[in-house]
Amino acid sequence: MKKKNLTWIFLLLIGLGLTAPSRGEDISLGAPVIVMTHPTLFQVQNIVELYEKNIMPLKSLVLMGIYHEDELANGEEAKAYQEAFTYVQQNRLTWVQFRKITGRVDAKDLFQENLWTAQFKEIFSAASGILFTGGMDIPPTLYNQGISLLSEPTTPARSYFEISFLFHLLGGSRNPAFIPFLAGRRDFPLLAICLGAQSLNVAAGGSLIQDIPSEVYGQKTVEEVLAADPDRVHSGIYLEKLFPNDTELMMTFHRIRLGADSVFVRKMGFSRGDRPFVATAHHQAIAELGANLHVTATSLDGKIVEAVEHRLFANVLGIQFHPERHTLYRKGLFQRRQTGAPLDFNPLSFLRANPPTLAFHHAIWKWFSEQVSAQK
Repeated sequence: MKKKNLTWIFLLLIGLGLTAPSRGEDISLGAPVIVMTHPTLFQVQNIVELYEKNIMPLKSLVLMGIYHEDELANGEEAKAYQEAFTYVQQNRLTWVQFRKITGRVDAKDLFQENLWTAQFKEIFSAASGILFTGGMDIPPTLYNQGISLLSEPTTPARSYFEISFLFHLLGGSRNPAFIPFLAGRRDFPLLAICLGAQSLNVAAGGSLIQDIPSEVYGQKTVEEVLAADPDRVHSGIYLEKLFPNDTELMMTFHRIRLGADSVFVRKMGFSRGDRPFVATAHHQAIAELGANLHVTATSLDGKIVEAVEHRLFANVLGIQFHPERHTLYRKGLFQRRQTGAPLDFNPLSFLRANPPTLAFHHAIWKWFSEQVSAQK
């Protein structure tokens, strides 16, 4: 990177309230900036552990967690953010910073230049990559549907600003004349996880299945879901509903099918016949695809979209599963398969015992880190 560009980025980071990171060694001014939405304690811990364990193989990093000011009006959300702020401060994680998005935008104005546009541009200009994380359901009005009795759109402020940000980045069918930010940086890496993948699809003009068990499989009870083929169970919430007082229940995993034209096959070295297990935690899924998106992984039965990629921007990937959870990579973490069972399930051991599952998880973060590094 040219020196004048380093100086410009340094001034911009100061303007954003960011500083260069440090984890015990000198880190250059050119450390890549990864922007992450919804920087709660758990989400921040995910990136900290991926980075510290070199699963995200970057020599240096600035993590910029962004959130909307109205999220702090939600008691549970505010608590989760305060826990993250305290965790970062107590552990002196100077390479982790936070940025608040301010102002309110109506739903009718999300898919055009609006009050947030300048803030989005400023953040994007400093970023080397963006992560959109998991969370609660999107208000169905944003994809022109009534609200299902099973939908839980409890964080609308978050949905509004993240979907508008994604639209600014990628464009979509809601406003085809809009020139997205990535038109000027076509190789920019964007990884959208679970809710993030759904938000990506809605921002591009697509829609969602509001409840997989009832709408796709015709299931009406928790017991019916848990009695189904494990590859058709997409969330651990059903086990939690059956045993609500047990906080040590195992994660839910199922296998996925990789598309021949997917980044997993083209760039990460996997074959179309590989069937990696993924950690899964969603009751909604992509339905009608948004503009310029195509499906590159599905559930084994082909009924649930597990990954989408963008036809115009090569490094935009939306995944419905969770390779970011730091609890996947802990040797000493043990969970139980059901209430009353021994604590004998270790997620990392499970990943290792079912190849190419562990390699698949690592490959996603290696790919993302390489694309981030290439932005410097």
